[in-house]
Amino acid sequence: MTGQPRIPLDDLTSDALDALYDERDAARATARRLNYRAQQAESKNATFERAVGQWDVNERGTYIPHTSLRAIGIAAGTDLLGSVRHLKHFQRVEQAEARVRELKAENAHYEEKVVGDLNEANTGLQRQAARAEATVARVRQTVDAGPVGACCAHLIRAALNPPAT
Repeated sequence: MTGQPRIPLDDLTSDALDALYDERDAARATARRLNYRAQQAESKNATFERAVGQWDVNERGTYIPHTSLRAIGIAAGTDLLGSVRHLKHFQRVEQAEARVRELKAENAHYEEKVVGDLNEANTGLQRQAARAEATVARVRQTVDAGPVGACCAHLIRAALNPPAT
């Protein structure tokens, strides 16, 4: 298979067998090293893909988040951000972005709460309006049914005060 002459097993010396074992062990060690390096390369590639996935590329330009640059630098084994003059600016932008996310979440929470409160208040107002309409209907019915005049004020008052239920 390797192009070397085949040695009959009866003629195999312990030195030749030791050499074969050494060759096998060296091949295994090389395979382990290559396997380890392949895993490291895959891990770095995954880190780079995640970092680049955070980039915002559009017609206006490219925005690269500070965290993305940091991750790429760590994976590459170098300090990419140590040489960035405007690092404070990057940090402030990220802090502002985080605050915007927090405010949006707070806003969504308050909108949900306010809408709920408004719905409850609206339901209460609808009940009050229904009671008022019922009172007006009773007053009209009382006025239409009875004599009209100053002496009938007690009838109108009675209509305005609904019976206890």
